[in-house]
Amino acid sequence: MKSLRARVLGLFSLLAVASVLTGCMGGTPTSSWSSLSIADGVLYVGTQQGRAFALQPDTAAQLWSYPPQVDKALQTTFPGAAAALGGLVYFGGNDGRVYALDANTGAQNWSVTTGGPIVADLVMADEQTLLVASQDRRLYAYATDNGAKLWDFATGNWIWGRPAVADGRVYVGSFDHKLYCLDLSSGAKQWEFTAGAAMAGGPAVGEGLVYAAALDSRLYALDAASGAERWQFTAGHWIWGSPVLVNDVVYVGSLDKKVYALDAATGNLRWAFDAQGMVRAGPTYANGMLYVGTEAGQLFALDATSGGQRWLFTTNQAILSSPVVADDTVFVQTLGDVLYAIDA
Repeated sequence: MKSLRARVLGLFSLLAVASVLTGCMGGTPTSSWSSLSIADGVLYVGTQQGRAFALQPDTAAQLWSYPPQVDKALQTTFPGAAAALGGLVYFGGNDGRVYALDANTGAQNWSVTTGGPIVADLVMADEQTLLVASQDRRLYAYATDNGAKLWDFATGNWIWGRPAVADGRVYVGSFDHKLYCLDLSSGAKQWEFTAGAAMAGGPAVGEGLVYAAALDSRLYALDAASGAERWQFTAGHWIWGSPVLVNDVVYVGSLDKKVYALDAATGNLRWAFDAQGMVRAGPTYANGMLYVGTEAGQLFALDATSGGQRWLFTTNQAILSSPVVADDTVFVQTLGDVLYAIDA
């Protein structure tokens, strides 16, 4: 195991921007977290201070910001990860709006409004369809080019987790304790499954199964076509984040401060790692490694096969969103809007 230090390649603090904006926003947005995404060699960062950024990953150089003025901001936060495709990048705001921005300039192309805050990551279902989960209890499908609504589906409570797409189906969980399977083209419900508590994170799907976690501390494996339960695994506390499926293993973190690796077909435990802090967000897999952030402000790099710790990097603020990896760099954002780039 390496020492407790990892080489920091770059550090981009958004707090300096926040201090400028304090007197300009007419009030602080609701406390939240922000997530990262990377596409076509650009790192997209939403903040708690009403701005979105496009950065050069290797240097943290700012390519553009939205809004572009340093002394301006939106009355929102950007909790979920952005989605990008075809020259546009899409951000979801806590103000319930979807912002479609030009990926090269940051200029707004179009915007639409849902009926509630957008907490979940935005998802490109295909080149024509953007999926947006809203706290107004609905999942929306929008046309990527102009924001026209293709369909929407109503659940019984909030949706905070990102939807998953496979084989013409959409899977989405809700705080109404249910996981829904929908037809991608129409939004028509195919089946629903009821868990023992709210589903705060998004599902993972592959090899004919869909994996969904709930605040009853359980991870469920269901038949992707029918919704029939195949197996379930119980952790020591709530499972808040999304599971990650890699080949024949599904990885999931829990508020019991552990990360679990389970056999994807049977649910049998392969290994468990004590992360020393509550794991809120789902882990990230890349190149045989698993990267896990904790509410204690720690980022762990684990061997995905054995669960052995490779290194540990410590910040001074909670990590509530999943890291992203590009080449040999791990990017992670803290609750205080500080972005770290760490040598993998």
